[in-house]
Amino acid sequence: MGDTGQVSSDRTRAWVESTRAALLPLADPDRAPQMAAYMKDVAPFLGIPAPERRTAQREAWAGLPHLTSDDLAHTCRALWSLPEREYAYAACDLIARNTRRLEPGFLLDPVQELLTTKPWWDTVDALVNAAVCPLTLRDPTLVSLMWEWWRSGDRWLVRAAIGHQRGRKEHTDLDLLFAMCDGYASDREFFIAKAIGWALRDVSTIVPDQVRAFVDEHPDLSPVARREALRRVDPSSPR
Repeated sequence: MGDTGQVSSDRTRAWVESTRAALLPLADPDRAPQMAAYMKDVAPFLGIPAPERRTAQREAWAGLPHLTSDDLAHTCRALWSLPEREYAYAACDLIARNTRRLEPGFLLDPVQELLTTKPWWDTVDALVNAAVCPLTLRDPTLVSLMWEWWRSGDRWLVRAAIGHQRGRKEHTDLDLLFAMCDGYASDREFFIAKAIGWALRDVSTIVPDQVRAFVDEHPDLSPVARREALRRVDPSSPR
């Protein structure tokens, strides 16, 4: 057991060190403060544009040892613990590379922790796209975890729960989506309101009448959510 743990630790170390070695030379101290300010200084930045970062990651990760699901969890936590934001982005990209191999439990450990660690919309939405949406689509039993997040009172978990049905088109569970939006319709928290608006907008091309009806039946719906929900239903709606 100890040898197995050491091997896993060695694999995690290799991925983290390779990522740092690839990104540190690209740091731009002039760009970094602007990037941090754009994200409300939730974390410092190295100052690397996304295309350059992703290219460097791909090159650095080529040929590295295979990661098990546990390895991936440890590696993502290790990257997340580094101060600069680009390492969290790298962790999200690493999850996206391995989405098909993720087990359902990955949402609880480590995604739930990552969603609430140094959270802001950038990493939360990246984790939703890379892990939450695909895993909940693959395993419908995870809806119970989505309801736990929805009831948590944590705005980022709530945002992730409301957004977990996005991208499913005709496979969307409309009853579930509308129920989650209904429970927070009057909430004025900006990031929750945005999540509601985006979730509704996502299905507005499929069931426009239902989206319009939902908006009409919720006069207390945040203006932010209302505007986003109706973008595709009413092209004249202000942007």
